[in-house]
Amino acid sequence: MSETLVETVEPGGWLAEHQREHRVGGSALDTYQGMLSNEIVLPQSASDAKDPLQLVLACSAYNDSLQNQALLIAGEYAPEALFSFYAHDYLVQASTGGHAQYFANRSQDELAIKCCGAALKSMLADPHLELFNLMVRLKRNPPAMARKIAAQKGYRSVASAMHDIDKRFALLEEKEPLTTRHKMWLKSLRKFRVVPDADMNQHITAVAQGNPLWQRRKAQSDAIRAEHERTDPTFKAARALCEQAGIGFAGMRSGTFAPMRAIWPDGPDVTVFACRVETDRGPRAALFYGEGGLFKRRLAVLLEQGGTLPLGSLNLSAAEFAAIVPPKPKGAV
Repeated sequence: MSETLVETVEPGGWLAEHQREHRVGGSALDTYQGMLSNEIVLPQSASDAKDPLQLVLACSAYNDSLQNQALLIAGEYAPEALFSFYAHDYLVQASTGGHAQYFANRSQDELAIKCCGAALKSMLADPHLELFNLMVRLKRNPPAMARKIAAQKGYRSVASAMHDIDKRFALLEEKEPLTTRHKMWLKSLRKFRVVPDADMNQHITAVAQGNPLWQRRKAQSDAIRAEHERTDPTFKAARALCEQAGIGFAGMRSGTFAPMRAIWPDGPDVTVFACRVETDRGPRAALFYGEGGLFKRRLAVLLEQGGTLPLGSLNLSAAEFAAIVPPKPKGAV
């Protein structure tokens, strides 16, 4: 990796155009204000860590803080922070569930797809970008065109092409891990800045204070969250799991399909609908899945990272399970 990684995104560009088109001002949360904070500020400990994953995870946490605490939307802060988040999201999902499952989870999120591609291009991660682009072409084109693309690449079918993409991706990660390049790219950006760990909260607070719509967005997001938590069956199940575990429920994020054993190695070999649950003791994972044949059980468990046993479990009715777990997208394993 001797190439010079260069910054390729300036304020504006395609992300700003996308937001101007789609965030047209129906509400405070749907009003694009233009660039408000064009820095990536990360903690010193993550920058100094030998493991490059620490800086990548710190950037994902920074992206979350800008969205959830400073209440900025995409395009109002450094695009590369969002690119970084979606590049790591791609790496994790493709590594654990394969490219078909990644696309099944992200196919309806145009920003996720475009930001990941932009990140890989900016990182000069050409082999990864080649596989990513081939996946997109195979999955987004009509079946006849997808089969033609697969045949042009020497594959018997789209399915065999997707299987080979996964194999090539795994070999590529052994030879040239994306996370190593990812860290180099972040540190090469002119807008990258490191501060003492203790100063991170102060920085996020300053960004929030510079957001003219912060108060209105906070009121709107609080109202949406309260109504969602009151009526949404997923929140009810997650809250019940936290009560079983004796920990405080503090919110949750939308879920994705994933292999159970990528999250809980001792669990059954099934695909689960996994949601990140925020608690007063840190994040936990709520997993929703079915097992058994004719007399199928529908279950939910709460897990701590690295834990071997669930912290709580629920038996769900068929109606409860259907209300929580969406139909498995085509292509998910």
